Amino acid sequence: MNNVKEEQSDKKVHVSAVRPIRAVTGLLRKGENPSSALFQSKLGKPWDVSDKIAIEFVNEIERRFRSKNKKFGYFSSKMTSIPRELKRYYESNDNSSDAEFMSFSDGLMTGLASAADEAKASPTAGGNVVIMHYSSHEEGDLGRLLVMLLEKRGMFDFDSDLRPERLEPIDTKAIKQAALIDINLFSVCYPSHDGEAYLRFIEGSSRADFFKTSFGCSESVDNKRSVEELDRALGDFIEAKRIGLDLAEELREGVKALLLQHSKPSSEPLSLDKIQKRLDQILPEESEHKGLFSGFVNDNEYQVNDWFSPTNYSAKKVGKILLEDENKSYDVEVSENSIGEMDSTKPVKVSEDGNYLCFPISGEKRREVFRVTGRSMSDDDGTA
Repeated sequence: MNNVKEEQSDKKVHVSAVRPIRAVTGLLRKGENPSSALFQSKLGKPWDVSDKIAIEFVNEIERRFRSKNKKFGYFSSKMTSIPRELKRYYESNDNSSDAEFMSFSDGLMTGLASAADEAKASPTAGGNVVIMHYSSHEEGDLGRLLVMLLEKRGMFDFDSDLRPERLEPIDTKAIKQAALIDINLFSVCYPSHDGEAYLRFIEGSSRADFFKTSFGCSESVDNKRSVEELDRALGDFIEAKRIGLDLAEELREGVKALLLQHSKPSSEPLSLDKIQKRLDQILPEESEHKGLFSGFVNDNEYQVNDWFSPTNYSAKKVGKILLEDENKSYDVEVSENSIGEMDSTKPVKVSEDGNYLCFPISGEKRREVFRVTGRSMSDDDGTA
C-alpha cells in the first residue's frame, strides 16, 4: 500500500515554468468502411493535469514550440465558430468551464475532419490531436491554447480513454503540425487584425495544409511587420550579446544588403535561416555568437514569419531610427551607423550628456536654416 501511495505522489509535481489547466486527446482517422472513407474524429476523456506526464509535456513542448520558426496570423473574418467557442470557454465560470472546454475541443476535431475531407487528404494525414490549455503562474494570465497533430505512435502511450500513460522522449519528428492561440492577445485584439498576432503555426513532419485551413487562419503578419521585427531583434541581439560597435555596424549593413537583394521582384522569399547564414559569414570565425540569432528571434517571440518578402522601401528602413521631441515639433530619421561620439568620425554626433545630436548641414539647407534664425551667410561660408 505504501508503494502505491509513493507512486501516486511521484506523479504529482508542483514546480514548473507553466501549468496545464485542461487537456484532452482527440483521434483523427479515416473511416474503415471503403464506401464512406471520410475522416472521423473522437475525443478521449480529460487528462489529469496535475499528473507529472501532463506537466512535463506542456513545459517541454512550450520550449520546443518557442524555438521553432513560425507563421503568424489571425482568424479570418469568415471563421466565426472557433473564436466564438473559444470566447465562451475562457469567459465561462468554474462550474461550466470543463464542459465548455470539451465542447470547444469537439468543435476543433469536427473542423479538422471536415477540412481533411475537403482537402482529400490521405489516411496517413490523421493522427492523435492533443488540445491543451495552459498558463504561466502569473495572476490574471488567460494563458495559451495549444493544438498539436501528432503521429499516432509518437511521444505518448495512450490508454483506451486516450489519456497518456507514458511520455516518451519528445521527438519533434512526431509533430506533424501545431497551432498556438495566445488567449491574452486574442481577448484584446479579436476581431481586429491591427494588434499583435495571436495565432502561431509551426510546420512539422507533414505539410497537412488542411490543419491551418481548419482554423480559418488569415496569415496577416505582413512582410513589412516581419522586416520591422527583424530589425528590432537584430538591435536587441547586438545589445544582449554586447557586440562591439564596428562589428555591429557590419552586421546591420550585412542584413540590410540581404533584404535589399531579396526585395527585387524576381527574388525568392527570404527566410530566417538565410539571415542566420549571413550573420555567421560576418561574425569572426571564433565568435561564440555564431548560430544563435535565429534561436534568439524565436525564443523571444519576435514576429518574423519563417518566409517573407521584403519590399525595397521596408528594406531601406532597416537600421534607421526616427527621432522626435516630446512636442513633436520636429522629426528626423537617422541611420544607426551614422551616429557616434563627439570625437568620432561619424557625421551625426551625440553630446556628452546625450540630450543633443549635432548634424552636418549641406550648403543650401544651411542657407535655409540661417534664414529662419535671422542670420546671414557670407561668401566665405561657401554657399554664395
